[in-house]
Amino acid sequence: MTLQISTPQEEGVYQASKWLKLPMLLDASELKSLFDSIAPFWIFPLTGVVDGSPISSDIFIAEYGRWINALKQGSAPTDGELRSLLACAFTDDLESLWLQNVGRGYLTKIRKPVIQVQAHFFSYSSVDGEFRSMSMGKESVFWGLQCSFPQVYQDPKTMDLFEMDAHPLFRKIQLWVRENTRATPFIVDGKRVNVPMRLGKCCFSWIQNHPQLIQQGIKVYEFV
Repeated sequence: MTLQISTPQEEGVYQASKWLKLPMLLDASELKSLFDSIAPFWIFPLTGVVDGSPISSDIFIAEYGRWINALKQGSAPTDGELRSLLACAFTDDLESLWLQNVGRGYLTKIRKPVIQVQAHFFSYSSVDGEFRSMSMGKESVFWGLQCSFPQVYQDPKTMDLFEMDAHPLFRKIQLWVRENTRATPFIVDGKRVNVPMRLGKCCFSWIQNHPQLIQQGIKVYEFV
């Protein structure tokens, strides 16, 4: 299964805004459950030079599982490990993407809205007591994946602006997340703070081993 090969002159430049975002840390078994619930769909890498083929769900889950096993053992995944899969596009429409030939392979380009998936991090500031999603730096905490979908996009050829209805594939992810995860109940300085970033229900048994949480003295409330 490969994508259509085209050129920037033919396709134009895709632009989108007003993103709906779902940050979540899942156990590997939960990621498989999520994938099963939204199948069929394809995963294509959005960074680096590629051969145009999709990444299999099994390979994605296996690699993600290695990151989670590292967390369980008290070790956070490295940037190099995370770059092996992310960022990616999840789509059920192959017309949404195209390939640009760059001589030694291809770049994956977006033609119309897809679910964009990337490694998710957050930071916590003791100054204002705020948790900030997708904040990068040496104090950042790895927190699984973030799925994003735009509410507005500009057609690359006509330049017309379109407001997006709820995308069926993204809606499936939203419903699964609602049923199978919780808003994360962090404990900082002895106080419980519920944060919109999601945590899979299967993660509560091992989340206290997360090395970056330990470093910053942050815990997750354990439900009885």
